[in-house]
Amino acid sequence: MIPEQITYSNSKIKSDYWELSTSGQTVSSWFLDVTHPLKFEKLSQNISVDVAIVGGGIAGITTAYLLSNSGKSVALIEDGYIGSGETGRTTAHITHALDDRYYNIEKKHGPKSARIAAESHTAAIDFIESTLMKEGIECSFSKLNGYLFLDATDNKLSLDKEIDALKNAGISTANMQYESPLKSTDISPCICFQNQAQFQPMLYLMGLANTLSTHKEAKIFTETHAQSISNKNSENVIKTDNGCNVTAQNIVLATNAPIIDRVSKIYDKQIAYRTYVIAAEVEKNSIPLALYWDTGNQKSKDHVKPYHYVRIQQTKNAKNDLLVVGGEDHKTGSIIDKKDLESKFKKLEKWMREIFSVDGRVVYSWSGQVLEPLDGLAFIGPNPGNDKSIYIATGDSGNGMTHGTIAGILLHDLILGKKNDWAELYSPNRTTK
Repeated sequence: MIPEQITYSNSKIKSDYWELSTSGQTVSSWFLDVTHPLKFEKLSQNISVDVAIVGGGIAGITTAYLLSNSGKSVALIEDGYIGSGETGRTTAHITHALDDRYYNIEKKHGPKSARIAAESHTAAIDFIESTLMKEGIECSFSKLNGYLFLDATDNKLSLDKEIDALKNAGISTANMQYESPLKSTDISPCICFQNQAQFQPMLYLMGLANTLSTHKEAKIFTETHAQSISNKNSENVIKTDNGCNVTAQNIVLATNAPIIDRVSKIYDKQIAYRTYVIAAEVEKNSIPLALYWDTGNQKSKDHVKPYHYVRIQQTKNAKNDLLVVGGEDHKTGSIIDKKDLESKFKKLEKWMREIFSVDGRVVYSWSGQVLEPLDGLAFIGPNPGNDKSIYIATGDSGNGMTHGTIAGILLHDLILGKKNDWAELYSPNRTTK
């Protein structure tokens, strides 16, 4: 099933647009290329497989794709549609420039672990590129530079520390740049990260899912809600909301927030944040095609300093592309007034116009849920507790595209009993500092 394409227009999205029924109350710009959800049949009978995966985002789909390629029978169940959760609300930066900074990773995990973090995120970029080429997935993938520049509250010392940590981590292509990449604003000095990437996340997911659906041993079920998970006679059983059972030797919970936590207490190791995004019309080629991030508001008392993240989304419109700007993160639940919510988008717009001198109108605005691990790295591996046949992938922080891809690679190896040098670093059992 190839997603039907539509032409970009300035018209507002209807309130009954399909994404609204599955995640949040706002629509991301990625859905301008997708007129219908990628949906498969609902689960309607009991089934038994080697691996059951809950969640149809990048982590779940990548894990299913790799395990199926290795001969495992796989069932993926999603209570919405493919990509209708947080993957469809990302800004799709594919980068090894970690938002928690390598000097913090080095401090919390040690130099060797910082090198493994750099290696794994770089490998995720390479995996996405090689996979879409292998499977012929058209998803507007492009390699480009990324630029980390100072927030107004920060100073050059943070860039100097990061450059030193990047060299220690083996990212030798990153360099300090003293000429601004922007004509609108001087954002130098900044760190230039080479060989980063971006893509259209929905089209990538749909390409992987369509490929997966052709595998004999792989089944995808959408609009199928995992109601409970239990262990009976040494077998894992997922019961769905319509009473069907999925029996599996192994279960992967790729649901952003794990749906079982009685034993693992994984939520004690991470904090939920809400992040906001706007997309504004800009003249084609008026802003250099790149990824942009600032170092975050150093005056914030939050665990993660709220920062801005920016990219260009190219469209089929002859005159305009979209400037996609995110930020204004806050702890989930701290916004209680509609005016506070509206102010987040207004602040993003104000910052965007100041930095990029953009006068085009904002045509999309949305928000997403981000789980921030206390020590900066995702939790990928066996769910803490006695049962080592249930795996989780959570704590993506601001690097969901690479963390989700890392999850697919690592969980594939763990389930197949293969050694993976990343396993200890991402272990959900680790003690956070």
